[in-house]
Amino acid sequence: MEVILKKDVQNIGEAGDIVTVKDGYARNYLLPQNFAEIATKGAKENREKNLARIKAKQEKLHAEALETAKKIEAIGALEFSAKAGESGKLFGAITTKKLAEEINAKAGVEVDRKTISLDTPINKLGKFTMTIKLTSKVKASLDVNVSASEVLKEEVEETETEA
Repeated sequence: MEVILKKDVQNIGEAGDIVTVKDGYARNYLLPQNFAEIATKGAKENREKNLARIKAKQEKLHAEALETAKKIEAIGALEFSAKAGESGKLFGAITTKKLAEEINAKAGVEVDRKTISLDTPINKLGKFTMTIKLTSKVKASLDVNVSASEVLKEEVEETETEA
C-alpha cells in the first residue's frame, strides 16, 4: 500500500515521503496513529502544494536538534555515584530515566528517555557512553562516569558439609 508520511517514522521515512508498506502495517499502525495517509491522487496533489512547507518545518526541526546536541555535548560527562559491592557491581542500575533527568537538569533541554540508547546496561562501576537520537540525522554522544558512593561487603553463603 502506498502512503504519504505525515511524521517521521523510524526505518520507514521522513514526513512528506511517499513510501510503500504492507497493508496491515498501514491499516493497523500508520493510519490509526496519524503517522500517514493513503496516497490517493488528491493526497499526492496536496502533498506537492505543501512540500515546501514540510521541508521548511524539517529544516527548522533539524536546526533546533543541532542546537540541542551542542548543549548536551557541552556538558562533557555525567557523574553518578551509587552503592556498589566489592566486585564493582551496583545495587540497582542507572536507568535511562535517571540519565534523562540529569541531562534535563544540567543542559536545560528536554530529552525523552526513549531517545537514549546504551551499548551496555549501566550496572557496574566505570565509564560508559550513551547516544541520544534527537532526529533521524542528529545524534549526540555523552559519557557517563559511575563511581562508588560506598562499597558494601557482599555476603557469600557458605554451606558446610558434614562428613
